[in-house]
Amino acid sequence: MKTAGIILILFSGAGLGLCKSMEVTARLKILEKLVQILLLLKGEIRCTGATLEDAFLDVAAKMPGIYRKFLEEMAAQLQRRPGITFTGIFRECALRNLPLQKISKEERECFLSLGEKLGYLDKEMQVAQLTLLEEELSTRMKTLKSEAPKMQKVYQSMGVLGGILLAVLMW
Repeated sequence: MKTAGIILILFSGAGLGLCKSMEVTARLKILEKLVQILLLLKGEIRCTGATLEDAFLDVAAKMPGIYRKFLEEMAAQLQRRPGITFTGIFRECALRNLPLQKISKEERECFLSLGEKLGYLDKEMQVAQLTLLEEELSTRMKTLKSEAPKMQKVYQSMGVLGGILLAVLMW
């Protein structure tokens, strides 16, 4: 019975390390999708001169799953104009629909700041704001990409070593 418990502790430690390692990959994928949204929005505003409602709807057609839902809800809220500012609508829809809890606080606030920078400016300023935010998130994404293999290895190693430590303590 004791041996079975120790084996379970070892496997759970390794599993926790692997799970934490996979979170880094998920964070990277989320950042890639957010940058893609920014690129598509910038293209819609610059090339077609679309209103924000139309831009969100057009970009929604090109995005999968939860990102589509976020963009469609943004467009619907903008059409209804519920008396909330664009910043409030953007923040509320993003926090409700996007997996922002899986990225760092700085990355989350960086993306949510888009709501403060769009909606009241002319076309050129909106494109410039989207470009700045895209560059910021791209820089964070590149940093994460370069650090990801090291972080994943550390998480996996710590999971295994933590499991071994607990197993030794239980022995």
